[in-house]
This record gives sequence, structure tokens and C-alpha cells, in this order.
Amino acid sequence: MAGKRKRDVVRSKLYSYACCRSLFHDEHSQIGQRGYSRVVYCNDPDNPDALNYRGNYVSTTKYTAANFIPKSLFEQFRRVANLYFLVVACVSFSPLAPFTAISVAVPLVVVIGATMVKEAVEDWRRRKQVLVSLLKLVIVCVLMI
Repeated sequence: MAGKRKRDVVRSKLYSYACCRSLFHDEHSQIGQRGYSRVVYCNDPDNPDALNYRGNYVSTTKYTAANFIPKSLFEQFRRVANLYFLVVACVSFSPLAPFTAISVAVPLVVVIGATMVKEAVEDWRRRKQVLVSLLKLVIVCVLMI
């Protein structure tokens, strides 16, 4: 019985052989029937039905000039300690606080500002390293020609 199943699968139209022609016709009457083959176009600008994928651009930097401040603040306040000190600073502006608001807000701003500067420097060094390696690659390619 197992041999019969194998023979039926081999003789069925599930396998496509390089020596045989495809049964694809321009008419769509065969869709859903046995032996129907379809053609998929990818990244073909002349065909409007083609699947268009995005490029392979890879970014090694975390920030851009437009998203540095919001993204950095988001990263800072994801830390529980910074969020705690922000809540304490907000509460210190109320008359219930036993100490002044400046005594709580200034250390928080200094710590978050210093961390933002550190992240900006790291991101700039990462971008500069990529630019230097790209320049080296271009020089090697030019020298090989």
C-alpha cells in the first residue's frame, strides 16, 4: 500500500520537471485546478501586479536629528528610578512637599541631561565609524580598478 501512494505522488502533477513545459496559459480558467502554475513577479517596475519589497538599508545609528529628544526621553523614563524621581519632582511643586521643587528637579535634569549627552556622543561615534569604513571600502575599490 505504501508503494502505491509513493507511485501516485510521483506520477501526480505535484512535481515539476525541467524537461516539461508549464501548463500556464494567459487565461485564468485554470485557477484552483490541478496542475495550475502561477507566476509571481517581485520588484518588477514594469509590472503593476508585482510585489514591491523595501530595500536592504541598514542603519547602525539609534537616533536622527528629528527624533533624538523624544526617543532619548522615552529611553530615559523607561528606567524606574528616573520615573520615580520625575514623580517626586512633580509632587514637590505642590504645597504638601516639605522641600522646594528646585532641590528635586535640578538633580533630575542634570542626570537626564548628562545621559542624553552621553548617548548623543556614542551615536555620533557609531555614525563616524561607519563613514570611515565606507570610505576605506571605496578607496580599496578604486585602487583595484
